[in-house]
Amino acid sequence: MSDFQGKSVLVLGGSRGIGAAIVRRFASDGAKVVFTYNGSREAAEKLASETGTTAVPTDSGDRDAVITRVRESGPLDVLVVNAGFALFGDALDLDPDDVDRLIRVNVNAPYHASVEAAR
Repeated sequence: MSDFQGKSVLVLGGSRGIGAAIVRRFASDGAKVVFTYNGSREAAEKLASETGTTAVPTDSGDRDAVITRVRESGPLDVLVVNAGFALFGDALDLDPDDVDRLIRVNVNAPYHASVEAAR
């Protein structure tokens, strides 16, 4: 990555793992970073405190919440869509509600976030 001093970055799904590494890197390069979390409040608050970033609860499975988060973030220099999850097992045995959520988080959220960021 290059110097991101003063750039505005939104990371969807940034509280743990790869997302947290992305947040740390942009913050260390001088970006103003806002990141979302859904189920890991303690990890998000700790990361925000350590990096001087802002953690905001947002369910990436909720289209309106994703669009609102992007809109409220103002003009963005970088949008990172890291939120996502996987389902494993026989398709005949998977819970249809879990499959619908997977589609909302992994497919719909990136689409709607990107469109809103482009506006």
